[in-house]
Amino acid sequence: MGIDEKTVAEVMSRTLYTIPIEATFSQILDTFLEAKVSALIVTAPNGEFMGIVSKTDVISALKKFGSEIWEKTAEDILCPKPYTIEGEATLKEAARKMLNHRVHRLIVVAPSSVGKYVPVGMLSATDILRELALSHPS
Repeated sequence: MGIDEKTVAEVMSRTLYTIPIEATFSQILDTFLEAKVSALIVTAPNGEFMGIVSKTDVISALKKFGSEIWEKTAEDILCPKPYTIEGEATLKEAARKMLNHRVHRLIVVAPSSVGKYVPVGMLSATDILRELALSHPS
């Protein structure tokens, strides 16, 4: 089964690491080091999905805020509207979306009972490359 048929849900990472929107810069760094991931889901106190903080966002915030970075929270540095995709999409569709938007990851979302989409996984370019490598006949 190639990337034309395989779905995002079959390949995505289902383990999501979250941080509260009020997390301090120090807490963000600690979470990155503990989780060993390149992006964190940011949530509001009620659990609502607010955006993501990626390692690239951290680097940009360092450049923007300088030494004041230690006073900032996830709310100050998050990407509020990351690119998303639904789990039923194919890997080919996901790859095309990543290329078109020049991003390395997509947040996989599903509709919730309250009418909003909630994150259920994350798909990275590395996930797609791994799938290609595993499915290629040697």
